[in-house]
Amino acid sequence: MTTTTTPSRVEGENVVALSVPTLGWAVKRTLLAILILTVSIAGAACLLYASIDPLLETAPAATSPGPGDQSLPARPRRAPADAPRRA
Repeated sequence: MTTTTTPSRVEGENVVALSVPTLGWAVKRTLLAILILTVSIAGAACLLYASIDPLLETAPAATSPGPGDQSLPARPRRAPADAPRRA
């Protein structure tokens, strides 16, 4: 008994020939990939939305001056009259 086989003789009857993927197989795989991608992005968006603290949105910004803070002017200063104007 030899260890090599030739194409004309294959031992056993349960031999399955390799087949080329069909269009239906490719469409199913593509739809599955799109579904997985959609669920992943939606889950990440939900987690991102849930991580935003709603109390921080209503709180005043840390860079805005308070009523007693004189380090920044309340409104911008006017330019001197003799300063050149930008076009």
